[in-house]
Amino acid sequence: MVEATRRALEEDLRSRMDKEKGKMVASYMKTSSLQFLGVSVTEARRITRSHIKELAVDDLPLLIEQLWKQPVFDFKLAAIEVLEKYSAKGDIKTAFIMIDRMVDDVDTWSTVDPLCIVCLANVIIRNPAYEKKIAAWGKSSNFWRRRATVLPYVHLSKKRIYREEFAARALAAVVPHLSDSEFFVAKAVGWVLRELSKREPNLVRSFIEENRENMTKLSIREGSKKL
Repeated sequence: MVEATRRALEEDLRSRMDKEKGKMVASYMKTSSLQFLGVSVTEARRITRSHIKELAVDDLPLLIEQLWKQPVFDFKLAAIEVLEKYSAKGDIKTAFIMIDRMVDDVDTWSTVDPLCIVCLANVIIRNPAYEKKIAAWGKSSNFWRRRATVLPYVHLSKKRIYREEFAARALAAVVPHLSDSEFFVAKAVGWVLRELSKREPNLVRSFIEENRENMTKLSIREGSKKL
C-alpha cells in the first residue's frame, strides 16, 4: 500500500513539472543539491493530502522516509506534508526522531522551515518535555539546527494556535540566540518576536528594550516590524 502510494504520488507530482519554473525556484532557494520540478507549494500539498488520506497513521513513517531520501525538492516537501499529519497524530517519539534526522539533511530554509515550524511545534504541543531536547540543538555548529530551535515558536505564536503560556516559552527559546550573527538564525529570532508581538505587543516591546544590547540589528529590526 505504501509503495503504491509513493509511486502514484511521485508520478502525480512529475506530471505537473514546469522546468522553467523549477529553474527559477532553484535559483531563488540558492541550493544546487536538489532537483526542482517547479510544482507550486499549494499544489504539492493538495496532491500529497489526496494520496495519503487512505493510509493508516502507522504507515506514514515509511512513506516519509521513501520520499525524503530522494534528491527532489518537491518530494521532500511531500514528505514534510506527510510528517505534518504524523507529528499531530502518530507516535511522538518516532516523529521527533525523524525530524531530528531530517534536520541534518537540509541545505535550504525552504525545507527546514516547514519541517520545524509546524511538525516540531506539533511535537512540543503534544509533549512539552521535548523542548529541552530541542533547546540542546542551540549549541550545534549547524546553523540550520540552531534555526530549528526557535522555528516552532513561530507556529505557537499564531492566532489560531496561541495560548498565553506560550509567550514565556517562546522568549526563553530565543534568548540563547539573541547575539547569533548567522543570518538565518537572527532572521528566525526576529520572526518569532514579530509573530508574538501580534498577540503580546507590550511584552515583546519590553523584551527588545531589555535585551537590545545583546541582540543583532537584524533580530531587532525584524522583531519590531509590527510594534
